[in-house]
Amino acid sequence: MIYQNSFFKKELRQAYTENKISTNRKIAFALFLGLISFALYFVFQTLQESVLSDVVPEIMQPSYFSTLYIYIHLAYFLSAGYYIIYYDTLFFSEIRKNSWYLMIHMGYNPARMFFSKLLALGYTALFVYTLGFAAIILLTALLKFPFIFAYLPSLYLVGFTDLVLLTILSMVFSLYARTIINARYWIGVSAFLILLLKIVLGHYDVISNRIEMQNIFNLFDMNTSLYFPLWIAMVIICGLVCLLRAGNLARYYNLSEDLSLLPPDASLILMNSKTEKKAFVAVGGKQIVERKLIHKVVTALLAAFIGIALAINVFIIVINASSTGQEVSIRGVIPFIFQSNTMEPEIMVNDLTYFQKIDLQYPVELEQIILFKDNNVLYVERVAEIHGDRLVVDIDNYPPMSQIGAMRKTILRENIHGVYSGRNRWLGALILFANTIMGRILFLLIPAILLFYHEQIVKLLKR
Repeated sequence: MIYQNSFFKKELRQAYTENKISTNRKIAFALFLGLISFALYFVFQTLQESVLSDVVPEIMQPSYFSTLYIYIHLAYFLSAGYYIIYYDTLFFSEIRKNSWYLMIHMGYNPARMFFSKLLALGYTALFVYTLGFAAIILLTALLKFPFIFAYLPSLYLVGFTDLVLLTILSMVFSLYARTIINARYWIGVSAFLILLLKIVLGHYDVISNRIEMQNIFNLFDMNTSLYFPLWIAMVIICGLVCLLRAGNLARYYNLSEDLSLLPPDASLILMNSKTEKKAFVAVGGKQIVERKLIHKVVTALLAAFIGIALAINVFIIVINASSTGQEVSIRGVIPFIFQSNTMEPEIMVNDLTYFQKIDLQYPVELEQIILFKDNNVLYVERVAEIHGDRLVVDIDNYPPMSQIGAMRKTILRENIHGVYSGRNRWLGALILFANTIMGRILFLLIPAILLFYHEQIVKLLKR
């Protein structure tokens, strides 16, 4: 009974990379989560004057709330990636490999084995998550933000419950998915569906509100969101399904459908009985169709990322050329990054604006926003008066304590290059991010690495 007595320890070994007990590596991973979350906070701070401040102010504020909010989401996605990569070790795929078959018939209790596996994985996830949570608090203390303890328990609970739901769903998938790659897809999709469910049920309206989060009981208020009652039901149902399915599946010997069990020098040929045509199904123990499909999907994703990154870089070069006083026209449209608050609220700081390129015959009207050049510098202002070939322009938003009308100026009609036609705040934020160090790494360095090492990456992901 040595194995039975150490089953929980065995599961602890499997709950971490390469089946090794390594507290130091768990601590390192937790600290990495804290550090990368802290770094992301500063990246977002460089985008302070962008659409992000209006759409997701919860990650832009100088507070513990913002750093912890970033952390719980980063921990969630990295945990999902960890589950996908080490799925074969962490979950119940071992039952399909008949690892439990002999033990069940020797009298081992399947319920006890199930809870041992669940507790081992839960313990490891809790240890890493809690340590990372503490690390981000300590790092944020260096910024000397006001410490408000009230919303810490709420944020901790939100992140932990997300991990619990993702973990129990992954266990269910491992009991029903016939192939490892399908289970990995299901885990990845479910990670996004959980977030979508939280948005639909209004849960994000609660957890993104610093005032609401100072009372942990607001998370369970069914008048604001039904997410937590649904979460409890899903966890209970998934737990029961896992318990029953694992016990039943382990009692029978499962014939493997994995063609990788074929000898390395063996090939499997499928022959059509009517046409007598032969087709290779597997060569050298590997499925041809699956291998080609994975290769195509991974290659397509890598190519798409590289293409998008290169397109963004080209677009940024064009935009930067426009912002230096030499406008660039793309099919009659002049893109221009507006880096002032003088036209708020019509145009916000760092918005990507579009101006229709015009000639001298175009009729400029009052109240139109125009792009014009004065002393070889591009300006964006509104037309206030028109006097023949001379126009009086002015800004919309004067700084506090400034005299209204002080910025009025008269320009020649021939200096007008375009008329305002619209803006895109998200593209403006993307360009702003791309000009940061992290943006350069993401859109320049990483695509270059993928371009040279994509074959090795494809081979790694196909394992």
